[in-house]
Amino acid sequence: MCEIYLEQRKVNVLEKLIDKIQSRESLMKLNTEQMYTLASEMREHIIDVTSKNGGHLASSLGAVELTIALHRVLRLPEDKLVWDVGHQSYAHKILTGRKDALYSLRRMDGECGFCDPCESKYDSYISGHTSTSLSLALGAACARDSLGEKYNVAAVIGDGALSGGLANEALNNIGQEQRRMLIVLNDNEMSISENVGAMSNYLTRARTSAGYVKSKKGIDSALEKIPRYGKDIARFVRNAKEHVKYLVSPGVIFEELGITYLGPIDGHDIRGMEELFRRAIKLDEPVLVHVVTKKGKGYEFAEKEPQKYHGVSAFDREEGVKDSNKETYSSVFGDEISRIARENERVCVITPAMMLGSGLSGFAKEFPNRFYDVGIAEAHAVTFAAGLAGCSMVPVVSLYSTFAQRAYDSIVHDVALSNQHVVFAIDRAGLVPGDGKTHQGIFDISFFSSLPNVKILSPCSFEELRKMLRYAVNECDGPVVVRYPRGGKEYIYESDDFVLTRADVIMEGASVTILSEGVSMPSVMGCAEILKKKGIECEVINARTIQPVDIEAVKKSVLKTGRLVCVEQVVRRGGLGENVTGLLNAMGVKADYISVSLDEFVTHGEYDEIEKRYAFDKDSIAERIEKEWFDGKEKA
Repeated sequence: MCEIYLEQRKVNVLEKLIDKIQSRESLMKLNTEQMYTLASEMREHIIDVTSKNGGHLASSLGAVELTIALHRVLRLPEDKLVWDVGHQSYAHKILTGRKDALYSLRRMDGECGFCDPCESKYDSYISGHTSTSLSLALGAACARDSLGEKYNVAAVIGDGALSGGLANEALNNIGQEQRRMLIVLNDNEMSISENVGAMSNYLTRARTSAGYVKSKKGIDSALEKIPRYGKDIARFVRNAKEHVKYLVSPGVIFEELGITYLGPIDGHDIRGMEELFRRAIKLDEPVLVHVVTKKGKGYEFAEKEPQKYHGVSAFDREEGVKDSNKETYSSVFGDEISRIARENERVCVITPAMMLGSGLSGFAKEFPNRFYDVGIAEAHAVTFAAGLAGCSMVPVVSLYSTFAQRAYDSIVHDVALSNQHVVFAIDRAGLVPGDGKTHQGIFDISFFSSLPNVKILSPCSFEELRKMLRYAVNECDGPVVVRYPRGGKEYIYESDDFVLTRADVIMEGASVTILSEGVSMPSVMGCAEILKKKGIECEVINARTIQPVDIEAVKKSVLKTGRLVCVEQVVRRGGLGENVTGLLNAMGVKADYISVSLDEFVTHGEYDEIEKRYAFDKDSIAERIEKEWFDGKEKA
């Protein structure tokens, strides 16, 4: 599937090591110098691919040596390697036969930007959302033990992912279960400890050696056998050891949970990690190895600004990523919520570690006492907002649509039930290119619209977004959702100030009613123009409010046309169309109906390609309407 991209590869007269690595056996034949040469070549490959296709650059660059060490220790795919968010797994893809396929990264029908078992037997689980690896790995370890099998289980998790509640729940369970498994903590911000060096490496080698483990147990046994005072001496030694551990061990929290902590160790020392991993997997208990890596390593731009180079679009590798001044829905949201906060001192903003992506850098700088980055903890973000709302603040929770899924219980229990005035700014709603099926914003309407009290607003332009934000913050009560797409594709038309439950009839016609919202409006209007040239007059309605919908405007139009099309970049069940047809049926209004929506997970690719693949483009919508109702028939 990737042959058409191979012409982009740089031709090198000398065969590279990266081209010779076809299996673990070939990797095991490399000496130390060759392994570092391989690491360098892998970095060049990752930079080359992401400069052409975009992708997660800095995180994958930092995990190259770590990946090589793991692949030398584990026997994949018999052993299970679980990546916490596959954005750090590009090196893993290279070592599992996908080096050339990586040139199709994030392109339609090409390589996924994360791990996916459908793509390779070396990918144990899907890994698009963070903080999931430990739960998955524990499940694999328990399954292994239940079935009497012997494979190793390893999980790679970043320090940031440990702020996620799911990861901490898993750690608690891992300590209780005491299953044999390896946890690799990839610390690329040195947020746990800076204690890296010869002494640390010496201590970890000593603690993991079989002789040390045996001798420690032997000493305890020998001390207890001393007549009269043996048990007291042994107890004293154990207690003294625990107190010393609190003074010198950076991983005491893991030890207290029942997980053996080793490290920290240099995450770019292949031999050191390999030796440590080999010793760790021999221990019959859960072991966490803390490795310290440099995010963006090997690419100067990414080393200097790792956050900027975490996820990138295509760029010039010699000049780096250039800042864009182009307005997007995210930047408009950030600017407008800052204006609103200047006027209303009760407004505050909460984000689960997505400040830059959500356009909130300016707000954070201007209102440090009203900006809360709670880490990768979406459920906490929502319940925290409910606490603020209960004490007269107006919290705005900024969430990507795909991550709002992780907070559903908090939305129901802590916000909707008590009708708290919390504003949800849902970014990346609808189709999302690049990141693929784990990041599509196609479920939020369904799960929000099922809740009483929740209002859902959907702008089709930057100006509508501004109006809706002001309405949601200043005029509403109860929970309000303002959902908007990624990027800057908008449909601009003259409209009145936003009023809840009032739709806009943008184009009048008598042949068919097309109801749509938000990001779909440009395609819908394009479709209407195509059909108009064929004598099919469309009445186009911009819903604006998805819940409660302006059912009277829809009813009036449908009574005239007798045909209704609902276009929405979400799953059909629980969406706008299903809601509207249910209301019309209850009112006794019958109409022929077409739903342009989704019944499947959506792949990755360029936005226009995805829109075309799932028939949301203007031509596909027009073709479907014409074929269904007007092919060889009367136009009116």
